[in-house]
Amino acid sequence: MTTLPKVGLAGFYGYGNFGDELMAVIIGRYLASIGVPFSVYRLCPPYAQKYGLPVKHSAEELLEDASVLLWGGGGLLVPWPQLTYSVLYPKVAGSFDELISLALRRKMRLMGVSVGGDGTCPHELVPAYKQRFVEAAEYLTVRNPQDLPLLERFGVEAQFFPDIVWQASKWFPTRRKKTGRMRIGMDIYAGNLLRQNAAYLIPLLYSVTHKRKDCEFIFIDTTNRSRKPYRGLGLVIRGDNVRAHQFYDMEEDVDLLASLDLLVSTRLHAPMICLQYGVPTLSLLGEKKTEVMFRNLGLAQLCYGKGRVGEFLALMRDRERMERFIQGFEFPDVATLQAGSEGHLQILRERLCDGLM
Repeated sequence: MTTLPKVGLAGFYGYGNFGDELMAVIIGRYLASIGVPFSVYRLCPPYAQKYGLPVKHSAEELLEDASVLLWGGGGLLVPWPQLTYSVLYPKVAGSFDELISLALRRKMRLMGVSVGGDGTCPHELVPAYKQRFVEAAEYLTVRNPQDLPLLERFGVEAQFFPDIVWQASKWFPTRRKKTGRMRIGMDIYAGNLLRQNAAYLIPLLYSVTHKRKDCEFIFIDTTNRSRKPYRGLGLVIRGDNVRAHQFYDMEEDVDLLASLDLLVSTRLHAPMICLQYGVPTLSLLGEKKTEVMFRNLGLAQLCYGKGRVGEFLALMRDRERMERFIQGFEFPDVATLQAGSEGHLQILRERLCDGLM
């Protein structure tokens, strides 16, 4: 039997971002299940240790004896202003540029699975490492059909399947755990509000928690605490019915999401996970990529942008209205989405293993 190619798995890992780390864990566990040797670039230690995923911390170590550089998930096709990226993620672009340069010098195969954009079709991808990777890629699978025209323009072979995070409930099976009073997860960060000139929401959210004593509010920070201290609004919004929670253990954190009665989030993947476990969710001041996801699911009405903040607050303050919202929530066809998202892994297996096993 021919030896399977060794894979260097990279992505926006090691910064504690839950969605990216989750994709790395799903892809890594899948590679292990089909016997493909691999290493992961800078995965967050609590996740790597729990699932026995081999981690490398330099480009040279990751690509040693590897023949494939695989980009696993994330917003590879989302263009960022160079200045914003430099301020928020210093040294990241340089690190990835070094990694891609080394792979190209070694004439390695470049592939990507479940990468995504924000629904636009930019003329170029910024920072430059994104475009360098995409233009050199053998193939990509994408999580949004809106991303296909961009890759067609770049001359890259690509296929669309629903986001690989729809696999989460398969790899992390759990049952909803009902508690006493209604539990509302608040996946909202002061930084998000400040960037959107929406800091005025903080005292308004405090007033909601004060009024709705019948609910338990959990202000979540999905960034792993091994990487950054807690940054959620639980720092400033306090009360007997309020608590803060920061992610650390993937299984326990998925259990927490599954225990909620409602999730309010500014992010992309926490809502996707909640929907898999039967938890209603809505997006508050979400990014473009989040709006694309909700729109593709037929749930655009659940995106509360700046023009709908008053409507959101009215929903949160009114007990009967919130209960009607939760009880009447129409979930997407999760089983079909999960089956479709298998396509990312099936194509990956075909590319890595066909004719070798």
